Amino acid sequence: MIKCLFMPTSTMWRFSAETRGVVRDICNSADPELHGLLEGLPKYVQVIVKPGKRVLPNTGEMGSAVIPHCVVWTVDGSRPGGVAEVAKRQLRSTLFHEFHHLARGWVKSNYMPGTPLIHAATCEGLATAFERDFGGRHAPWADYPSDVASWVEELMHLPLTASYRNWMFQHPDGRRWIGYRAGTFIVDRAIASSGQSSADLVRTPTSEILRMAGFILSE
Repeated sequence: MIKCLFMPTSTMWRFSAETRGVVRDICNSADPELHGLLEGLPKYVQVIVKPGKRVLPNTGEMGSAVIPHCVVWTVDGSRPGGVAEVAKRQLRSTLFHEFHHLARGWVKSNYMPGTPLIHAATCEGLATAFERDFGGRHAPWADYPSDVASWVEELMHLPLTASYRNWMFQHPDGRRWIGYRAGTFIVDRAIASSGQSSADLVRTPTSEILRMAGFILSE
């Protein structure tokens, strides 16, 4: 069951009753699908909805799995059509991405500095493949180039001190979403070799997914 909590940033800004209804309807519609697909998903999940400008420029919104039972959805209400239109276009797919993280346990409160970035890439690749294959959104961070296997090798050999932001979002050399795109490639290969889906693989250890994809993670 999904419970929506709406968080205005000031007393001058409020979500309208119509907007709240749109968001709740999308959450209520996605809830049985997500619980039917994802093993280990908490029975009760809170979705905190808040306005903000720190969103993905491509979508006008951004999700974050912060603790095992909670997703924060930030939305830019200044986009055409306001919050309701952004929700209609993007919220369902974002829920699919973030709820995959909840089921896998890849949430901000569990992240430890020094976590190998290949693990982060694989978790994000799984969620990206899931939002694509089951949530209906083919995001730009799901597209990978022909030489993406070399990106996987780079990620596998990075030191534990490597910058999460540089390798997952924007690298100084100009590449974007290296971890997401390489992770999606890993997962697509694992899906092809195993016959399992991104939902089936939600609890599979990173080392096993890499093995399915043809990569060996050194100890």
